[in-house]
Amino acid sequence: MKRATLTSAGVAVAATAVLGAALMPAAQAAGRDSRTTSTTTTYAGIPEAVHPAADLAAKTPGSGPGWSDSIYINSMVKADGHKFGVLVQTLNQPNVDSRQMLVTVSDQKTGWYKSYRGAIAKDDYTWSTKGLNIKMPGLTWTGDAHKMSVKATTPWGSLDFQLKNKGPALKYAGTGSFPLLGDTQYEYAFPSMRTTGTLAVRGKTHKVSGETWLDRQWGGLSLNDKAMHWTWMDLRLSNGDKVAVWDFGNSKTGNSWATVLHPDGSYELAAVKPLADGAHRFWTSPTSGKTYPTRWSVDIPSLKAHLAVRVTGTDAQDEGGGAYEGTISAAGTYEGKKVTGEAYVEMVGTW
Repeated sequence: MKRATLTSAGVAVAATAVLGAALMPAAQAAGRDSRTTSTTTTYAGIPEAVHPAADLAAKTPGSGPGWSDSIYINSMVKADGHKFGVLVQTLNQPNVDSRQMLVTVSDQKTGWYKSYRGAIAKDDYTWSTKGLNIKMPGLTWTGDAHKMSVKATTPWGSLDFQLKNKGPALKYAGTGSFPLLGDTQYEYAFPSMRTTGTLAVRGKTHKVSGETWLDRQWGGLSLNDKAMHWTWMDLRLSNGDKVAVWDFGNSKTGNSWATVLHPDGSYELAAVKPLADGAHRFWTSPTSGKTYPTRWSVDIPSLKAHLAVRVTGTDAQDEGGGAYEGTISAAGTYEGKKVTGEAYVEMVGTW
């Protein structure tokens, strides 16, 4: 199928039948043309639900205790013979009076890992509604869709990163909006941000360089179902494709799908075989008692993709309360060719 390039008027999305059925009402409501083949459905000009430059500003809170506003980076950077995975996030849940910052660093050479999660008082937390200007004790995050500065300080180290966007935004589901466990999420990414700066850990300051994936997400979420869970991966493949995988479910529903951003700016949406089918090498966290897989088979039939994905740390890293973040690597075939990749994985809930 010929891929259409992203334009300011909209986006052309190639979707497998599973996800295409969910997107059909949006396309019909917008009065857009659609074309169906035996394997995919293509929509032209679906209205965008997110605006990557403007939406870096704080959002107006929605209703419900599960509504949250988040900005997140994971970086793969190198320095002095080391390869570091670095995660920085701030999460604002105003309806339950909760604001947090999270910083994790893992050294893939030595297996060293540290994490810091801090609760921030309301009076100490600032996120501008007019642009990307975030300030709180331990974290300053400023800039725009082209360049950003992220500075964080923890009890065990600090970082000062400069990020420069190298490509188009990835809008999840092509529009930037999708249903998630009974509510609506808005999400987009800058998956290719050139990263330079310094990272101070274990008594040494490293001058680092590498690449960052930035994720911007907000919306409601129902957390009442004890069977609720999700897995998210941001695969950066050696052929240049960026693949964002969502796999989620609860006691009533579930879905596994990927948004693929090609180097030319075009999109594909593709069904993913449920990750639980190929999950193995389970690990139980001594912190929360939760059990997580550390190996997966990520299979995307429409892209002829079969990827073996594994955790790259010495152990999985559990952040407590049934949430996990960690670095992963991928290897396998994709569109009939061998590929490798690296990424982060997030797992929440019951596996």
